[in-house]
Amino acid sequence: MKLKGTIPLVAMLAIGLALAGCGRQEGPAEQAGKKIDQAILEAGKKVDAAVTAASSAMTTAGEKVEAGAKQAGEAVNKAVDATGKAIEKTGEKIQEAAKK
Repeated sequence: MKLKGTIPLVAMLAIGLALAGCGRQEGPAEQAGKKIDQAILEAGKKVDAAVTAASSAMTTAGEKVEAGAKQAGEAVNKAVDATGKAIEKTGEKIQEAAKK
């Protein structure tokens, strides 16, 4: 019959320990863990920003290369046309000289 008084005492002791554990302050390990988590989040944000900037720079560089290639292609086409016309004129002169 002594157990009747012990059960409520054990239950109250367990509740008291549970409540004491909930109100406990963070120790150095928990504080360090939170600081590490925060540093990782900040580093992740910086990496994301760097990737975005690099992507933008690569897109801009690609556009500039494409524009340069287009201009070079147009210049080559003009040079080919001019060379073709010069060759035609030379051929005509050769044919005229051969007729004489």
